Amino acid sequence: MARRPIVSTVSRRIDVSVDYSSFGLTDKIAIVSGASQGIGRAIAVGLAQAGAHLVLAKHPAGRHDEIAEVKAEIERLGRRVLIVPTDVSEVDQVRAMIEETRKTMGRVDILVNNAGWTGTTPALDVTEDEYDRTMASSMKSVFFACQAAARVMIPQGGGKIINIGSNFGVVAFQGRSVYAAAKAGVHHLSRALSLEWARQGVIVNVVAPCITETDSRKPILDRPGYKEWATSQMLPAGRWNQPSDLVGSRTWWWAMS
Repeated sequence: MARRPIVSTVSRRIDVSVDYSSFGLTDKIAIVSGASQGIGRAIAVGLAQAGAHLVLAKHPAGRHDEIAEVKAEIERLGRRVLIVPTDVSEVDQVRAMIEETRKTMGRVDILVNNAGWTGTTPALDVTEDEYDRTMASSMKSVFFACQAAARVMIPQGGGKIINIGSNFGVVAFQGRSVYAAAKAGVHHLSRALSLEWARQGVIVNVVAPCITETDSRKPILDRPGYKEWATSQMLPAGRWNQPSDLVGSRTWWWAMS
């Protein structure tokens, strides 16, 4: 007899309006990379709802309308917003973005390293260019953004960094060998940096989402049979993440740690 799935195979979009104003981030300065859509957008708006002013770092190419919408949404909450075009795979641009934040906003209280890139090529076919692009955007960028932010945070008395990792950094997943290695590196890098900087007031943590429904992932999630396979075999909750699922716990962490 075939074993029946113990979870639903229905993926549901969660749309929950939450008041984060009690989390006490009034007038904090927060940077979120990759903020034009998905997880980055949800976190940026959540931080604004909690009282923070935002610096939105986005790739110079594309999604200009989307980032303008995020900016307008945050401004409607009465927060200041600065958009800084940044290719996170370029260290000079990452450093310039942190410095522009310091000069324009006066300090850096929170950094969210969310931006990244991944291919879906089988390991036997991964090219050196794809490997380098994945590592540069998903691992190298995280280290140098953390370094640049910490150089501001330590003299000002502290700050909080959260790096977006992935379940793929913990469990194996077909077609994501390089991305999985990069995210595993982000996880351990976060431990190492927190150990190194905690006594100086800079706390580094990592969040490892599972499959999350974002615009960039939709072509994968919409493949025939993918939803049924993922929600019955890989995801005990019977659905994948929505970006909003990640906001509340992250905001609590910034407020309490």
